[in-house]
Amino acid sequence: MWKSRAGTVTVSLVLLIAPLFAFHAALIDAARVRMAERQAETATKAALRSVLSAYDPALQSYGLFGLGVKPEESDKLFTDVLKRNLNATGGGAFRLTEAVPSSHAIQPLYTLANRTVFERQVLEEMKYRAPVEFAVSVTDKLKNRSGATAMLAGVSAFADKAKQIGRLVDERESRLDDAWADARDLAEKASIYRGYYAKKLERLDELCRLIGLRDAEEVRRSIQSLRSQAEELRRTIADRQAGLAELVRAGVQAPQQIAAIAQSIGQLEQSVGALQTQIGELEKILEYIAEYTLLLPATKLEAKRDQAILAGLTQRVFTQLDEAKALDERIRAETGSLPADSGIPAEALQVASLPDAYYIKFRTGLGGIGALFGGFETALDATTLFTGANKFDSARMATLTASNEAYGQKASQFTGEQRIEEDKRAAAAERLTRRKREEKLRFAQLWDQARKIWAECGGADDESYRKLELGDPSAGKPSLYRQYSDYNRSEAENGTSVDELDDAEEAIDRTKGMIDRLLEGLTAAAGQFRDELYVNEFALTKFNYRTYGKEKGADGKPKPDYERSARGSHKLPNQEAEYVLYGLNSCQSNQAAAYTEMFAIRLAVRTAEALMSPESKVTAVGSPMLTLLWAIAEGAIRAYEDMTKLTNGEEVPVTAKAPEAVAMGYKDYLRLFLLLHTKREPTTARMQSLIELNTGRDLRGTAVYVQARTETKVRLWFMPYTMAAFGYPIEDGKAVVSKTASLSY
Repeated sequence: MWKSRAGTVTVSLVLLIAPLFAFHAALIDAARVRMAERQAETATKAALRSVLSAYDPALQSYGLFGLGVKPEESDKLFTDVLKRNLNATGGGAFRLTEAVPSSHAIQPLYTLANRTVFERQVLEEMKYRAPVEFAVSVTDKLKNRSGATAMLAGVSAFADKAKQIGRLVDERESRLDDAWADARDLAEKASIYRGYYAKKLERLDELCRLIGLRDAEEVRRSIQSLRSQAEELRRTIADRQAGLAELVRAGVQAPQQIAAIAQSIGQLEQSVGALQTQIGELEKILEYIAEYTLLLPATKLEAKRDQAILAGLTQRVFTQLDEAKALDERIRAETGSLPADSGIPAEALQVASLPDAYYIKFRTGLGGIGALFGGFETALDATTLFTGANKFDSARMATLTASNEAYGQKASQFTGEQRIEEDKRAAAAERLTRRKREEKLRFAQLWDQARKIWAECGGADDESYRKLELGDPSAGKPSLYRQYSDYNRSEAENGTSVDELDDAEEAIDRTKGMIDRLLEGLTAAAGQFRDELYVNEFALTKFNYRTYGKEKGADGKPKPDYERSARGSHKLPNQEAEYVLYGLNSCQSNQAAAYTEMFAIRLAVRTAEALMSPESKVTAVGSPMLTLLWAIAEGAIRAYEDMTKLTNGEEVPVTAKAPEAVAMGYKDYLRLFLLLHTKREPTTARMQSLIELNTGRDLRGTAVYVQARTETKVRLWFMPYTMAAFGYPIEDGKAVVSKTASLSY
């Protein structure tokens, strides 16, 4: 039987057909699984698109797209669409793939709270709504079409120069004040010295007359001789007194003899008295000689000391005068250095510097006092007592007296003449101080008037700002601003406060700082910050601001608002863009900050116009700082008028030097400030906070990027486990197909 050839063909065919059948069976199942995989992928994406189609209409009004349904609703929608797409044929029709969904999962990956995602949607919205040229047109008005930037740069440079010159003038005046005080001290000392040395010379002259031609040795010899004579007379008187006593004791009756002895004793006593008087006179002369001998050298030493004091004072005054003169030269060098294109005349920097004649006269007059006193000291030092060509006598007395009077008269003359010059200088300084005070007061009055309209807040907004900036600490709930800052792991910066323009000098500093930031920002805006411009424009397009609803078109009617964000019904009326810009915790603070910066720019422009006007050349000649104070007071008048128009929704020309068509409104200035204060992270966080405040939508739960994962099972017709070779898991004779899809708005 085994050797029979019957059936060999059949067996051969079976051996040939069986592999072919197995191969085609596996190929059919593989094709079905591949088709099911493609179908599952399409169904997953379709279901995911259906889920994303359920966007939040409240957010869409801001041009933002995010899921507007709850997770369970998203899951239900996804399941329904997925099943419908996997069972597209419906009914009992033959289905080649027989794909059945077994499980799925939807996971949101990013939300609108993510700063990058939020800004990408903002950019997508605004690149069609607000081309960059629309925002850059503001910078073009300032830079090219009006020449305002050149004017503002001129004001900034002028302010720097005026302050520098003002400091130099103040320093010069301080030096001259010190010099005049020291010069008066010197002149006063010279007057005191004149009187003092006049008395010394008078005493020397008196002693000289009293002494005469006698010298001390001769006087001492005379005194010795007279004392010897007086001693002899005293012995004679003693002998006669003893004899008289003996006669009386002996009882001799000789009255005539006794009277004669007594008379002789009296005469002798008178002679002794006369000798004593002569001795006293000679001793007095000896004292005069001693005083005379000591007085002249002591006077010489005092004159040398006083001459050194006057020389030191003179040198100190000369040093102060030299320093003041050097400051005057620096003041002259500072003038004429304004930018050529600023339009501000160089004469506005001219200052009343003192002429060289003032310093020459001061030095000459003061130096004359010291020189004349030096001559007196030299003459006194050359004077001798008793001998020599310059011995002290009446002629020498006359010479020394004349020399002493000369420097005293020179001191009096210098004081009188120089006081006239110093009084003029002091009067000019007083006039300057008074004019500065008047201009400061004029500005202060204008600023007080301007502050009355610096904010325009309606109803109370404390609750809204509490949610935005404070939160509820007792409940552990952070503010919305901190919530979005923390979500993006960025630091929650404090709001940008703007200091008030309390007085004219502070206004100069604040305005100059604003000018410098403005010029820097305009330079940076040329070709840079495109994304920032779009984000900034989003803040002005989707949110309200102070003049929202007041702006009028060319026909004089209020401009229509085509924005779907319903800016007029937001929780913070007429202040949202200001909040985005400054981030302060009240309507008044935010509007006042915008008003102050806006006023500073208008003040800078109007100040430049005042400096360029002919009046500036004659109003405050002699003090650039006074010129600047006058110009800023004049500018404040025009700036206040501008701000009144701007806050009423009107546009004002950028500058009176440009065509009236080159004008800007309140919104344009906010656009400019957003450019100057560009800080993407805090700005974005505040816009997200406002959106949640207005819509009640927590953007942290508003998905914009969703990932879905599905598992679909396909029943295999032939050999199930052969599909494992193709990488598909097999469960209960079914191939498991897994698909992942990610979609975003």
